[in-house]
Amino acid sequence: MRLNKIVIMIVIMAIAFTTTALIAGNKDKVGGAGAQQLLIPVGSRAIAIGGAYNAMVSGNEAIYWNPAGLDASEATAEATFCNLQWIADTQVNYFAISSKFGRLGSFGLSAKIYSFGKFMQTTEFETEGTGIEIEPNISTIGVTFSRQMTDRIFFGVNAKVISESFMRMSATGFAFDVGVQYVSGVGIRMGLTLNNFGGMMKYRGEDLQKTVDIPYTISGAEPVDLRFEPQSFELPSTFEIGIAYDYRVNDQNIVTFAANYKNQNYGMDEVMGGVEYGFNDMFFIRGGYGQAPEGTADDNIFGFTAGAGIKYSLGGNSKILIDYAYRDTKWFEANQWVTFSVMF
Repeated sequence: MRLNKIVIMIVIMAIAFTTTALIAGNKDKVGGAGAQQLLIPVGSRAIAIGGAYNAMVSGNEAIYWNPAGLDASEATAEATFCNLQWIADTQVNYFAISSKFGRLGSFGLSAKIYSFGKFMQTTEFETEGTGIEIEPNISTIGVTFSRQMTDRIFFGVNAKVISESFMRMSATGFAFDVGVQYVSGVGIRMGLTLNNFGGMMKYRGEDLQKTVDIPYTISGAEPVDLRFEPQSFELPSTFEIGIAYDYRVNDQNIVTFAANYKNQNYGMDEVMGGVEYGFNDMFFIRGGYGQAPEGTADDNIFGFTAGAGIKYSLGGNSKILIDYAYRDTKWFEANQWVTFSVMF
């Protein structure tokens, strides 16, 4: 027990010091970080309540939102698949499996894969296309550990590898997510997370080298090989704090209210809120909204969110969960998430 308290104090101190550095950012840095795909959310339940999921998340969706919630799951093992219909006909697929190992804690594996489809290559000289099809590849692979430190406190960490490739260029990076959840005895839950903390990323590859003819040289001069040196870029790190409250109407009906605040080192701060109604721990209806208060109408391109879910018992401890979420989107078709989970 004494060791658990020491670990908890170290985590809280790390969060406090890192938060100070994060708040030093400003909105003038918006768009200055790379690997923006790390900010694309997964999980239908989370989106349906506006993304205010930090304090109440559990199970495989916690790998993305708050790794501390992985061990808070009611299941001993879980498998999850989520599909997101993103913007401009792109998709994001998310896979995760996890299992509890007694008092040691929970371990999980996850993969987030982006599908952009194929499109025609263009150059400064062939603006209508070269006839060559291109398909970018972006993925994030994560390994998660989570443990219940006391009867009310959960801790988790997610280590992930970020991979991007485009034609004959690629970049690889490493990042960590750290989270803590606190569950009170009166229905109040709180969560803290530090996401996407890692080193710089940089593109490398053959396409950064090009053979060109130097202008204003004598006829017959040999072409020269030029190499473009790419600039390193940071990851879009965030600090998030959330709170949730469960209001139990009776044994069958429960209403959960949730709110989140997110601070971003290369983006504007966001505030999110949502409500979930559950009947008999089987049927769920959700709604929410999130926005950047400092942003203009053009900055806040996402609107209200809504969704529903069902949890169906397969017998024994096995259950299947099906969740759907909808998010209104300015300029593009609305985003839609579908999530399937099997719990054992």
